[in-house]
Amino acid sequence: MDDVSETDGASVAVSSQGVRAVGRGASAAERAAAERSRTAFARLRTAARDGPSIGSGAVVVLADASPRVFAEASLSPNTIRAYRSDLRQFARWRAGFLDHEFSEPHELEQITTAPVDPTEVAAFLADKANAVLPGGGQRYAPATISRYVAAIDWEHARRGHIPPGSTPIVRDVLKGIRRTRSVPVRRAKPMTLKALQTTLLKIDVADLQTGALGTRDQALLLFGFVGAFRESELTALTVADLRLVDGEGVYARVRKSKTDQDGAGRIKVLQQGANPVTCAPCAYVRLSRLMAAQDARGEAGLFATLTGASLAVHVCADGLGPDRLPPSMPFFRSVSKWGLFRNAGISPTTVGKAVARRAHAAGLGKDGWSGHSLRAGFVTEARNAGATDVEIMNQTHHTNAATLQIYDREYAPLVRNAVTRMRL
Repeated sequence: MDDVSETDGASVAVSSQGVRAVGRGASAAERAAAERSRTAFARLRTAARDGPSIGSGAVVVLADASPRVFAEASLSPNTIRAYRSDLRQFARWRAGFLDHEFSEPHELEQITTAPVDPTEVAAFLADKANAVLPGGGQRYAPATISRYVAAIDWEHARRGHIPPGSTPIVRDVLKGIRRTRSVPVRRAKPMTLKALQTTLLKIDVADLQTGALGTRDQALLLFGFVGAFRESELTALTVADLRLVDGEGVYARVRKSKTDQDGAGRIKVLQQGANPVTCAPCAYVRLSRLMAAQDARGEAGLFATLTGASLAVHVCADGLGPDRLPPSMPFFRSVSKWGLFRNAGISPTTVGKAVARRAHAAGLGKDGWSGHSLRAGFVTEARNAGATDVEIMNQTHHTNAATLQIYDREYAPLVRNAVTRMRL
């Protein structure tokens, strides 16, 4: 099972010790109590890590918030976490730690990361560009080093100092690193429609122990492909964001995304499919009914709904049934080792793990699969079907058609290529 015990930190290990002691032979009441403990602890951990949040990651700013709080709210929590992680790397370098050496938090407390002389920043970048792995390869890609500059610039700008990245020495060093240390970008393997069908047919949605996970993963893969979702968009979906429209499919509201940081929101349509295996509305109905049955009647409801479940017939016309899920509930929920849905949602990392695990189980190999494989597969199939840039962007929500050229080069190089017009 995946995403069974998502714990980190010493306090987490202590709090979850009793939960882990509950085995498969435990009673239903003991398992339910363990699940409540996990869910409550997950909520506390999320609140402590990210601060109060609602919906698809919108940070709640208190009425008496300072200008600095509003300034930090201009960036996503993920971006701020990435910047702070990169600044810790810079602080470690300034403190004299090598890449392989471990540093305690208190050893970095007195190390400042702004203001710093641009020449020192340039030396830091050169040191990272020259770092090698034991096997001889580059330890840091130019993209990673560029991200370090962005984090250092952010730290300087928010403290009222001139960003070192704007100075000639840092700018030239970074440009030189890109020219001399460039490495091929590793792209995710696209999950084409044929690969998706092969993968979905290997998922068992009727097994009493793994059926909940299988039903969730089947919906996760179909949503990701048909809706061309980013991983973060998938995991941000709540029950209220999804609506079944008779004769059309599922309307999914993406309230915030990488290209919509202000949260204006856009709709993706998950169209009904002729094949029930690849019909996203069927997957939506199947997962909704299963989660609602467990929430309403516990294990008995879950097992009764799993019994006889099949991907061979359409269920999208059957509706959601009498039981309803809370509107604010995450639609893609994590699953416990006992095969039960938890109240907590999954993380973007879980999407990639699910894609890789299911592709491997279907005999498609281990390497190259990620959460982006679904989005890349959609664009690839759309290109091969002759879809225009506008048609593709209406579903992917790209804001620049030039970005789609990356997909052409990497996944469908013969599309719109002059070589196909030659009589070779």
